[in-house]
Amino acid sequence: MSKNIDLKLFEKEISSSKNETLMEIKKRALDKLKETGIPNKSHENWKYTDIARPIELVQKHLTNKINEKELNSNSSAAAVDEIDAHWINLSEISLKSELSINVEDVDISISLLSTSKENFDIQINDPISCLNALLIKDVIKITIPKNSSIEKPLGIIWTNSPKQNDFCNNLRCIVDIGENSNINLINIFQNEINEEYFINSVMEIDIEKNSNVEYLKIQNFNTNHHSIDRCLINLDTNASINFNNIDIGSKLSRTDVEVNLNQKGARASVNGVYLCEENQHIDNHIWSNHLSELTTSTQNFYGIIGKKGHCVFNGKALINEEASGAEANQYNHNILLDDDASIDTKPELEIYTDDVKCSHGSTVGQLDENALYYMRSRGIDLKTAKTMLISAFVQKILNLIKITSTRNYLDQLITTKLAKL
Repeated sequence: MSKNIDLKLFEKEISSSKNETLMEIKKRALDKLKETGIPNKSHENWKYTDIARPIELVQKHLTNKINEKELNSNSSAAAVDEIDAHWINLSEISLKSELSINVEDVDISISLLSTSKENFDIQINDPISCLNALLIKDVIKITIPKNSSIEKPLGIIWTNSPKQNDFCNNLRCIVDIGENSNINLINIFQNEINEEYFINSVMEIDIEKNSNVEYLKIQNFNTNHHSIDRCLINLDTNASINFNNIDIGSKLSRTDVEVNLNQKGARASVNGVYLCEENQHIDNHIWSNHLSELTTSTQNFYGIIGKKGHCVFNGKALINEEASGAEANQYNHNILLDDDASIDTKPELEIYTDDVKCSHGSTVGQLDENALYYMRSRGIDLKTAKTMLISAFVQKILNLIKITSTRNYLDQLITTKLAKL
């Protein structure tokens, strides 16, 4: 069970903030956290995921048990070298005023909440976002102007050189995409830190009317890490996102994706692959919130779970009364490689209007024994045969990723992971 933190420790954190705007956000976050409490397994959305250890690391961070040893970090160097993209390292940004960078004749502005004249409206309406807001050092906002079209993907990476007494890191980024734009985004979460560590990140993406976004998130932290990532997406009229999530690393990984289809014609496809090795826990919670007519959402997640691995999939589509003509589909398919592997899967629909098209389903099974027998009879060894079948299975999702410059990197990443399963 997740332990509670002495919330008085956060009051010291708030008082140490030197920025008035950040201080007010932290105060609101603490008030909300007092209402909701720290998530534990008695909460419906957390019944299969125990975050006791990440919360202990937060407690250590707050009580400042000092060890000044540098943590070895190789971070995301491989991704930067191998994926052709316009890379922005958010951890290296230190601004006294707004920064503008020119990418393919598009002026992208980057600003910090602490120094910006603009008021940032950040989400603090759930426990994890509240915890994140209480511990952030700042909020980074990336603004892409209207009528932007960038051919090469915009890559966002987080790298840092934390001290061991940090124990955790809390990241917050807002991406605002203007109307009539076409953007490819890559978000890399990867760090070769060997020590135990907790990353709590929140990404907010606002997509204005008639804009299209391809989004790829790759989570490949060291297996000593604990990772919780929340992504909140708001879609305007005829806006769309193709969201693809690749979960490979972390001892514990939790991904929450909330998509608000706010206006007519908004479309969201949320897809994922998770590869879970021994003693890993990977949890995906997806919520598509249909708030207007003729909106469309799809959730499609495929999982491979090895010995003593445990995964969770909860996909929900909420069709509100105003969402006539909406279409929502949810699918979750899993292959268990061992008797000790397990999955808790729950695709669900909540519908408040009659004029809809909806479907959902999930499967849990093993590798096809007949296919394995056939391949072995043709001289293919068992391990290779299994790898070929698994690769074909996850390829169904990888084919949905339209950012082609990531293909070789992903193939290498997944091949390396499959060798461990």
